Amino acid sequence: MTRHRFFVTCLALSIAAPRLPGAQPQAVALLEYHAMLPTGWASRAPSSSMRLAEFTTPAIAGKGAEVIAYFFGGGQGGSVEANLARWHAQFSNPNGQPVEQKLLTPQPSAFKITIAEYRGMYARGIGAGSAPDAALLNTVLIAAIVETPKGTITFQLFGPTAAVDAQRDAYINFVSALK
Repeated sequence: MTRHRFFVTCLALSIAAPRLPGAQPQAVALLEYHAMLPTGWASRAPSSSMRLAEFTTPAIAGKGAEVIAYFFGGGQGGSVEANLARWHAQFSNPNGQPVEQKLLTPQPSAFKITIAEYRGMYARGIGAGSAPDAALLNTVLIAAIVETPKGTITFQLFGPTAAVDAQRDAYINFVSALK
């Protein structure tokens, strides 16, 4: 078993148990780095080997958001600029025009972090995205690229506008607190 697989397996085992409402914040480990999981977020086992962790957030009007942490290996995952361009291309307005890319200023952190926000119709998928008829309306993606000595970890908070907006600050604090 490779060292990366070992840590992913340990992480999946350590975070797969659901958190009870009102439970104390829990520390999570990602590539031997740590952060505190925001209150109300629930861990679930990663659905692919490229995902370090997956979390769900509390529902707003019956719909919650998801937070996914990706790691493709040291030196992998593409440049910051390539990722920003790909995510931007996955969003459009209802009239088909591109959405605004909003770059956010992260809080002081142990690592270099780039955070971008997109709002609109989300054609999520690898490459340019999924088919236009599968696009999710009124969706927000806040993506953070965290450049660590072990490689880039990409965090994505995405889901319905209300659910993402409710978790925006908690997400930015979580990503910025990784050390």
